[in-house]
Amino acid sequence: MRLISLGHKLGSIFKYCFHSAILLIFTVHPSEGGGGAFTIPPLDKIIPLAIEKSQESSQSASEIKYLTTRYYYQIQFKTNQLGVAEEVKKRFGTAIEKAEEKYEEGEGDISQSDITKLKLGRTGSVHDIIKLENEIHITKLDLAELTGLDLSQESELEEDTIQPVDFPKKSFKEVFGKTHRVSRLEQKKVFLKVSETRGQLDLAKGSRKITRALLVTELANYDFGIGDSGDLFQALIIYTRVLSGYYETVYNFNMAVAELNREIANAEPVLNLLKGVQ
Repeated sequence: MRLISLGHKLGSIFKYCFHSAILLIFTVHPSEGGGGAFTIPPLDKIIPLAIEKSQESSQSASEIKYLTTRYYYQIQFKTNQLGVAEEVKKRFGTAIEKAEEKYEEGEGDISQSDITKLKLGRTGSVHDIIKLENEIHITKLDLAELTGLDLSQESELEEDTIQPVDFPKKSFKEVFGKTHRVSRLEQKKVFLKVSETRGQLDLAKGSRKITRALLVTELANYDFGIGDSGDLFQALIIYTRVLSGYYETVYNFNMAVAELNREIANAEPVLNLLKGVQ
């Protein structure tokens, strides 16, 4: 009897430890200011959470999927833009230090006006950083509300670089199949949006490579003392605009595809009806 009693006690202790361990694994420790500070899972992991959470709402699963996708990609592309702004701010700071040293030592053709322009460029980067950090925080709150995830400003993406989604289909019939003959005007507009943003994305990829090469050249020239502060200023401004624009173009393409996928989901009842007629 004592052995049986001891076995029951050990079993109870084991169950307690097991459940405590599970609870510890899935507990998100709140950060300062409220909310959890943990890695945001990939998109395909959080869409089911949002759909499950919205079962009592009037919104369809396809609409919830679209909203989740939009918030996720917004966080991604603005996080990438934030990285660009922080990089450019740092490069402006380095350029300012070198310019001030040359100015004090009387080397080169550095003027106080050149230094002022570089400082204004850095101020612009700081402005972008403040704006992007606030926008990212707001979108994280939206995503948390939609999915039930305990997100905070410090929560980071597991997949933090936005990439163009794989969407090789290029004809309307290829996308909608047999329903293309009874398609709505909205579906055609959405499909054309995918084509438009795909073309813009191809251009943005080429511009990004050229801009990187331009910045590397201007930085090298400036480091060797053969570059001009004005040229470096322009290169940094161009780099910011083109690279930030590239990330936004990827976002626009991904969202055009997401919108098209929503239209495809809405067209499924029509397709099923056509199958029934046959």
